[in-house]
Amino acid sequence: MNNDLASMVAALIPVPKCHFISTAYTPFTSNSADQTKVVRKTTVLDVMRRLLQTKNKMVSTTPSKASCYISILNIIQGDVEPTEVHKSLLRIRERRVAQFIPWGPASIQVALTKKSPYTHSQHRVSGLMMANHTSIASLFARTLLQYDRLRKRNAFLDLYRREPMFADGLDEFDDARDTIHDLISEYRACESEGYLKN
Repeated sequence: MNNDLASMVAALIPVPKCHFISTAYTPFTSNSADQTKVVRKTTVLDVMRRLLQTKNKMVSTTPSKASCYISILNIIQGDVEPTEVHKSLLRIRERRVAQFIPWGPASIQVALTKKSPYTHSQHRVSGLMMANHTSIASLFARTLLQYDRLRKRNAFLDLYRREPMFADGLDEFDDARDTIHDLISEYRACESEGYLKN
């Protein structure tokens, strides 16, 4: 098995343009238990199910009804048997907890790791998810909307115009805007069944 980060992330990117990975982690812990809601159940199924919940994601996206996972990698840390992982994957598929792209395989890759001897955790199992999800386009769309508002008012652009690189104009900004717009379109296209035919 390949266990270096580059080989694990490469499997999450079936299409070169759609290479933005989002993460999720569970359970969150704190030194003061009264500050956070205590997570009592940390079975493999509970951890894998919670990793798919929006509240555990570390990026703020707005999923639409068509949003879906392109690929998922779960890194499960703790005392875990491979049979527990297999049963959990079957339950997640049966319940259809995650919606996947219609033109590719619905795969959740799982890597198992042992607990670190250097950090203390009160939970038996914890999980990190690295996922390629089409809802990341909403983050880019929100950024593009904010940029368009600033650009319309020419806000903060006077500092750039003073630089020799932008003496002839702000074409670099326009090119970057077009690239982000194309990226949003690419992620939206990934949600359709005929994506590979286009």
